[in-house]
Amino acid sequence: MSPLRSWPLAHCIAGFLATCLLAAPGHAVERQLSLDEAIQQALRANLGLQIEKLQPEISRAELERQLGLYGLRAGFNTLLNQDLSPSSTSFIEGASILNQLRQNYNLFLEQDLPSGGNLALNFNNGVLSTNSSRVDVNPAITPQISLDLRHPLLRNTFNGLRQLEVTENQVVSAVWNLKQEAINTVAEVQSAYWGLVLFRERLRVLEQSLSILEELQRINKEKEKAGFVAPIDNLQTEARIASLQANLLDARRNLANAEDQLKQLLNPEADPALNWDVDLIPTDRPAFEPYAVALEQSYTAALKARPDYQVQLIEYANTGLREQTASQNLLPQLDFTGSAGLESLDSNYVGALGKLFSFQTYGWNLGLSFEMPVIGNPYASVHTQTRLQQQQQELRLNNFRQQIQRDLRQAVRNVEMSARQVEATRLAKRLAEEQLKAQTEKLNLGMTTNFQVLQFQTDFVQASLDEVNAIVQYTQAINQLQRSEGTLLEARRIEWLTP
Repeated sequence: MSPLRSWPLAHCIAGFLATCLLAAPGHAVERQLSLDEAIQQALRANLGLQIEKLQPEISRAELERQLGLYGLRAGFNTLLNQDLSPSSTSFIEGASILNQLRQNYNLFLEQDLPSGGNLALNFNNGVLSTNSSRVDVNPAITPQISLDLRHPLLRNTFNGLRQLEVTENQVVSAVWNLKQEAINTVAEVQSAYWGLVLFRERLRVLEQSLSILEELQRINKEKEKAGFVAPIDNLQTEARIASLQANLLDARRNLANAEDQLKQLLNPEADPALNWDVDLIPTDRPAFEPYAVALEQSYTAALKARPDYQVQLIEYANTGLREQTASQNLLPQLDFTGSAGLESLDSNYVGALGKLFSFQTYGWNLGLSFEMPVIGNPYASVHTQTRLQQQQQELRLNNFRQQIQRDLRQAVRNVEMSARQVEATRLAKRLAEEQLKAQTEKLNLGMTTNFQVLQFQTDFVQASLDEVNAIVQYTQAINQLQRSEGTLLEARRIEWLTP
């Protein structure tokens, strides 16, 4: 074979090697995007994360609602009543027709207690006017002030406090769920970003390979005209071109799908520069850096940091509180009632108030009320349900810990195997490159054929893609390990509120 006839293809292959790491030019509007920029955009605008951000506020609103049930209430009531009635003992009652006008003006402060009771401060003012000549004080003004307490001693005691604690735990759980959603979002963005890098690399290499094949086809046609190549030899090149063009269609489709996946995570409606028609150009390249793994340390970190595990712990605590409430309600109903107050009497309101706070007239009462079921107790079935739910949640915790162990074992294994794959693919790429260079030199000397060089070039292309794919898989394996540990945000130096 003549070296002069082999020279164009040899230079084409050399150009492929020289530009193997350069990006192909874009066709549409492009947006350069780093991984950090993608993550920050997702944390700001991702719709799934925005939805989850509302849940802690919803939980806090529910807590405020329940706290409001135990707020202080103030009010008043008034009553006017007139009674004209005939008297059968006019001498005693002082009138043949007794005319009485009653007026009540009452104020109160009242509060339900989270421990289950009710506390009320009442200030009542009564005025009685009559036409009777036998009364000593007319009108009779009777101010009263009293403090009343009603509180359960057995059933329903402290149930309100337990319910408040459950709701507070739900607020904390919502915050943990928000962090879990942030971890998931960052992990999905990283996976989509590196997937986009890989698909762009594949498309670039396939396009360059197609260019080389088309150049080879042109050269072979010239050789065919000159009688150096049989027509049958060109069919192999044409078949490879047709196959590669089909692969290019798949590559472009996969690239478009990968772009759409990343754009959805970034919420293109939040940033016009990230609209659906923009071509995203990743600026970061996957790099291989040794990463130390230790299964026991990862497991310890996961039990402390994984938000979904913390949510399970909180739910277990809540089932315990519900079981305590149900156990409390198995007891009989025993309520304490108590009241203490002052009262006075005068025809003048100021005088009546003065007598009221002289503490000369007062009253008090104490009481107990008891009730217990004789036939049938609905609280017994509720207690059985809560006890079983607590056992169920305990089993869920054990199952979740095993799931964490499985996730971590798989993640650690993937990191270790991916690191070995990177080393293996690097060696394969280096050997393929050396073979291609050697065959290219032989081609320049006329010692081999274009077809043989093309085969080695195909092997080198595949080895290059295998290396990039291995590094991407290694990077994603590390990300998955950090996700399984619950430390992904900290690894990315992202500050996040932790309960």
